[in-house]
Amino acid sequence: MGRVTVVVEDLVFGEITITLDTVEGSVEVNGGWLPRTTLRRDPGKRPTSWPPIGTSDPDALTLTLDGEGEPLALGRGSVNRRIYTVRFPDGGRTYRLVPYDETQSCLLRDKVRLGKLLVSPGGGHVAPATWRSASKVLPVEAALGYALAVALSTGGERRPSVREENGRKAAAADQRWKRCSTSSRSGRNGRTAGG
Repeated sequence: MGRVTVVVEDLVFGEITITLDTVEGSVEVNGGWLPRTTLRRDPGKRPTSWPPIGTSDPDALTLTLDGEGEPLALGRGSVNRRIYTVRFPDGGRTYRLVPYDETQSCLLRDKVRLGKLLVSPGGGHVAPATWRSASKVLPVEAALGYALAVALSTGGERRPSVREENGRKAAAADQRWKRCSTSSRSGRNGRTAGG
């Protein structure tokens, strides 16, 4: 995909520019009231085809908030429901990006829902986040949410396994076979096309 830059008009934090570079393996969030935030894949890490940043390996990702490198403890949840956890040792806070539905994810601070985020596959479209006013979202938290959502994608929709895909293809072939065999039997019973 290469480099994609989108501008998001966040209703709380203003106009935000988000750049995803799948080749270099980085996401940068800046503008509005948000601190410049970068999530970067280590240059020596061989990229994978998914997620968009090219890895979900916490040891291969570096988070920089407003020019300051933060120790990032990123943990991945189960394979079919993408749950990403970020812990900041010095602040004691834990953030989670968890699926809300098939396309959206929620950003949580400890157990408090901060808002919902939606990013198209590959990061080509980023919808403004829906922040909960009662949660008192901080600018750094919003920047983290956008960076995680674009880098790691949103939603709980998962790609089918090879076994599931083969099973689907086999079921479709079986349906075609049944239709063909039914139509050939009806042709033997005296019914003809057009007559």
